[in-house]
Amino acid sequence: MPSITDVTTAWSRIPLGAGRGGSGATKVDLLLVTVTDDEGATGTGFTYALTGGADGVHALLTGTVRDHVVGADLDHWPQVWQRVRDDTHRLGRGLALPALSAVDIAVWDLRARRAGLPLFRFLGAHHDDVEIYGSGRATHAMSVEQLVDGTRAYLDEGYHAVKLRVGARRAEEDVARVRAVREAVGDDARIMIDANERLDLPTALWTAARLADLGVYWLEEPLSSDDVTGHATLAAAVPVPVAVGEHLHGRFEFAAYLHARAASVLQPDVPLTGGVTEWLRISAVAEAFGATLSPHFLPELHVHLAAAVPNCPYVEHFPLIDDVLQETLAVHNGRVSPPDRPGHGMRWNLSALDDLRVR
Repeated sequence: MPSITDVTTAWSRIPLGAGRGGSGATKVDLLLVTVTDDEGATGTGFTYALTGGADGVHALLTGTVRDHVVGADLDHWPQVWQRVRDDTHRLGRGLALPALSAVDIAVWDLRARRAGLPLFRFLGAHHDDVEIYGSGRATHAMSVEQLVDGTRAYLDEGYHAVKLRVGARRAEEDVARVRAVREAVGDDARIMIDANERLDLPTALWTAARLADLGVYWLEEPLSSDDVTGHATLAAAVPVPVAVGEHLHGRFEFAAYLHARAASVLQPDVPLTGGVTEWLRISAVAEAFGATLSPHFLPELHVHLAAAVPNCPYVEHFPLIDDVLQETLAVHNGRVSPPDRPGHGMRWNLSALDDLRVR
């Protein structure tokens, strides 16, 4: 029975520049975990921090989590996952689950590599490819002309859907900006909107009603992710589907939204929410409530998870860690396929990671 003999963690800090997304982050801390078994086979996983806290996750990965995992049987991984989760639960899900996620991804990568299968086939493929939407060419700081150009660039590359952002300007101006993009590209392009938790409930109600007239496909994180009741009020009042998830950790937080009918699109981030193990559980819970999944960021990993479940129509293009990858996904007619090689198939640029290492 194969067992885990080592868990190592490398910490790199990747500069993002000024033109990525709506969070305002200028760097991402990437914690890359390598799991080795007693036959010398390896798997890699990772987690990340956009706005601080990587030192706490690093301490868990190199201490408590490593102590639990080294010596564990690969065939008993679900039991080990649960033990780590139980023993770190009092620390809070936002610290412990990202650390567990990184190791969990590495273990699933190792198991799929040992089986000689791409991860999505090892999990049981539902699809061979998945639609992708463009999210990395729209920020609050851009002019209307830049937003139109970024959207057209995605459409010219074969994408059928894009995401814009609201919440940093007056609501009237945000709606006008979305309207300008809609008028420039026509009705065939699907447009999602992300508010990055920046709105209050009255503004969200007012904005969503007007976005509905523009054919917006979903409104993402309009309110604080802690405000399940507010999201439920909004979801009941407007025809635009509500999307949440990048700030939620674990299936129970997602289930709370589903029970409250507060969202119909869930956006788990596998390196933050509990890894592949928890993704599969979140997918099953969502399916029971008629909700869909669309994971946050990181399409090179998430394409496997999306293809492995029946209720995930989209992955998101956003160039968060492209600078430390040897290759990214090729888009064909708005769709992407998992790489056809064992494991998750992510190829890391180790020299770039080393140059950005937090010593």
